[in-house]
Amino acid sequence: MKHISNKLIGFALLSAAVVACTDEYDCNLQLEKPVDAEVSEYLASFDLLKTYITRTPESPFQLTSKVSASEFGTREVAFSTILNNLDGADVDGSFSTASCLQDNGSYSVVDMKSAAEVAQEAGLSLFGGTLCSDQGQCASYYNSLIEPVIIPFVPEEGSIVVADFEKDALGTSYPLTGAGASSVVEDPDGNGSKVLRLGDETTGLSYSHPKFTVTLPGGATLGDCSSLKLDMRIIDQFGIYGAGMRVFINGTELAVSNSNGGVNAQGFGCNPNTWNRSAKIQFLSSNETYGNSPAVIIPKNLEGLTTFELGVGTASGDARYYMDNVTLDYMLPAEGSTMIDFESDAAGTQYPMTNGNQAVVEDDPTGTHGKVLHVGTASSLCSYTYPTFHVKLKDGRTLGDYTGVYLEMFLIDGKGKYGSGMRIVINGQEFNCGMGPAHLGAPDNAWGRIYIPFVLDGTSGNGQIGIPSSMKDLTEVDIAVGSGSGEWHAYMDNIDFRWKADDQVIEKTPEEKKDIFTGELRTWIGALIDAGGETVKGWNVIGEPLSKTNDANTFHWGEYLGETEYAQTAVRMARDTAKTDLDLFVSNTFSQSENLTQKFDELDALVKTWEADGVTKLDGYNILLHATYSKDAATQEANQEAIVALFTRLAESGRLVRISDFTVQVLDEKGNAITTAQRSFEDEMLGADYAAFILKKYFEIIPAAQQYGISFSRLTEGNDAVLCPWSSGYNRTGMYVGIIDGLK
Repeated sequence: MKHISNKLIGFALLSAAVVACTDEYDCNLQLEKPVDAEVSEYLASFDLLKTYITRTPESPFQLTSKVSASEFGTREVAFSTILNNLDGADVDGSFSTASCLQDNGSYSVVDMKSAAEVAQEAGLSLFGGTLCSDQGQCASYYNSLIEPVIIPFVPEEGSIVVADFEKDALGTSYPLTGAGASSVVEDPDGNGSKVLRLGDETTGLSYSHPKFTVTLPGGATLGDCSSLKLDMRIIDQFGIYGAGMRVFINGTELAVSNSNGGVNAQGFGCNPNTWNRSAKIQFLSSNETYGNSPAVIIPKNLEGLTTFELGVGTASGDARYYMDNVTLDYMLPAEGSTMIDFESDAAGTQYPMTNGNQAVVEDDPTGTHGKVLHVGTASSLCSYTYPTFHVKLKDGRTLGDYTGVYLEMFLIDGKGKYGSGMRIVINGQEFNCGMGPAHLGAPDNAWGRIYIPFVLDGTSGNGQIGIPSSMKDLTEVDIAVGSGSGEWHAYMDNIDFRWKADDQVIEKTPEEKKDIFTGELRTWIGALIDAGGETVKGWNVIGEPLSKTNDANTFHWGEYLGETEYAQTAVRMARDTAKTDLDLFVSNTFSQSENLTQKFDELDALVKTWEADGVTKLDGYNILLHATYSKDAATQEANQEAIVALFTRLAESGRLVRISDFTVQVLDEKGNAITTAQRSFEDEMLGADYAAFILKKYFEIIPAAQQYGISFSRLTEGNDAVLCPWSSGYNRTGMYVGIIDGLK
């Protein structure tokens, strides 16, 4: 530094240690005693800080210091120091949504109201702080306000009637697992319903049981079935004991058991010559164990069956009984389907093919499937061409939610059963699962059901296809399916696209989010300004707009209210709420290590975009100035030039200029900050004189009408490197004299 003021030189000659005398306070705090009487006398010779301010009619200048609103409101030493030395207090930082949010969603700003009342009574000014900033926000609370509405998925549950015999003619017989007689007869209770009689008047069934063909609804497998129910009536005692109840799946015999062992018809709840209605046999998976209820364990290799032969009955050498209302209960806890089944199509309806040939809706020649799709002809086999369907996916679901496709196929004379693999074509992009219809379960000249899984971001092959992430958000698709063969000829039916039914998530719209946060901002700004009343006329309406901080308390208002509109909204709300004219500032931190003019130009350009609507008006800039004095001469010269350049830009803006959170630190030649404990008297004098330089340049460069004020970051020194006008014991420091020199 090229100059040190005469006052500071005189002060330096008094002592190599800095202590100070205290100002008078209206409180009982015990302060530290001056160690050096001469230094104490020297510091005592200066008047109170505010007496050195040169007041002019056109200048709104106020000398203040930052202090917490709660501390100011106690009217103790901080309040007294401000009352005696300064024009007012700055409570910026005391109030943020993060610190003021209450459990009920309101904001507590009681300390602002108290501070405003104290300031008014004392005749002090009060700067209110920040109304809107992306930093210091109750971000987690705000994010909770726009959490999506979640509609829990209701599992798809149902029952399939395997047999109830009502449509059968009397005398109709059903196949058995062994020898014996079965016949549809009238219910012996005489209620007019039909039932199945097993065994006849003279001969019972010997370890033989009725069989039924079961086709589960789309998407359900045997593993999804939870129980088998039936009505059973034992004639006299024929078969009530025996070897126990049995279930057969495709010929595999399963003994009905519980934790105590096998369960016979009596243990199943049957009594002679009375109906045991809705008797239940639980179906357990291969990793479950028996409990108290009658059950069978379904082998893992059978869990995937969708069509199978079911047998059930009592295992006895002479079983005679009636059976009715055979049903299977199932539950699909996380799946649904989008089905193409051709029943609503007129015969002759044609579907497009990917590469020529034809696909025509016809009646199923076997008479079991209603209308089906006939692909190709006997004289014109399909060669790598597949029927195409336009599919609108289930509301709220996307292609990424779909887990695969089931389809039934009847290979005419086995044409196309091998080939190079089943194909799925989605919006023109072809995928090969790598396995032909025969490998997936389609027989020759009979209906078979096959399944091709979808794997998001997976690889196609080995029986599955990989859906690329670029397609996962599709809600409507053109999809084709067929055998990748040069000679495919088939009927198709029940093309069933399965989706995994997670909870339905309904996101709030951008308009809804904007309304929510406009309301929150209005509540917050209204609460603060109302609490400040007519006492608080100065506010940072937007704080730290250039900040790159992104932490747990960061919330980007512009993301929801609009990058320009959020600032315009905050200004409008502040002015509409206030009962007095306000001075509204845009506030941002400026550190000596930054390119100060470049940063200001960025801030100034941003403010001009907010004012481009011709309505929004920002009164001034509040520069949180963190200055550093460097013992490296070249660096310090650059520091001084940067301050001059910044103040010049601020003056040219024509706006009010407020310097706040003002700090000075001293750096050694290596750029390390010198803490209070490490700082020599000479170090303190260098920092104090740099503070004087900054204040003098403020008054010299900024026109009087734009000089809104200077606010210190705090009153007293701490354990860091910041120079303050008072020590921790509220004794004057060398910085006090530097401020006086800058004010004069």
